[in-house]
Amino acid sequence: MKNIYIIGVPRSGKSTLSKIIKSKYPEMNIISFEAIRNGFIKAQPNLNMENRNSTARQEILPPFIVEFAYWNNIITGFGNIIEGSFTDIKTIESLVNSEDIIVCLGFGQRNIHEIINEMKKHDNENDYTKHWTEEQMKKHFYDITEKDTENYELCKDFNIEYFNTFNNREAVFLNILEYIESRF
Repeated sequence: MKNIYIIGVPRSGKSTLSKIIKSKYPEMNIISFEAIRNGFIKAQPNLNMENRNSTARQEILPPFIVEFAYWNNIITGFGNIIEGSFTDIKTIESLVNSEDIIVCLGFGQRNIHEIINEMKKHDNENDYTKHWTEEQMKKHFYDITEKDTENYELCKDFNIEYFNTFNNREAVFLNILEYIESRF
């Protein structure tokens, strides 16, 4: 079975979409970038994995996660749902199997104020930004609009499906499920 990679900017719905896909395909496993990254942070603090721009995070994590998903697929006989902001479009395209499915989520090139307001609408108690102020969010997501625009352009270049989850997220998720089903 194919692996499904769900990538994109933070808070664009990757974890939620993973759970929706898992409910439709219960035999698939969810592999979370954040869980693997946190394991590295605890086991190898000298690698500086908490810094999203660190060399270790950009050069070690993406191939590790793709390799882990590959072998998990071989061992279990089932595909995986790999979700997170663990790499850029060029890197993921160069690492994954050609049969695998890549889906990129984004906000449709909105400005930072629009994005923060939308994030607040979708916040729940499990979201790390739930109790953040707007200033904290601006500081943390300072580069999100640039990254989203870059992802959108690279998706076109690499023929990867980009889905704008800014408005009508539930309908977009249904469209993504149809897209994935068409690729199985």
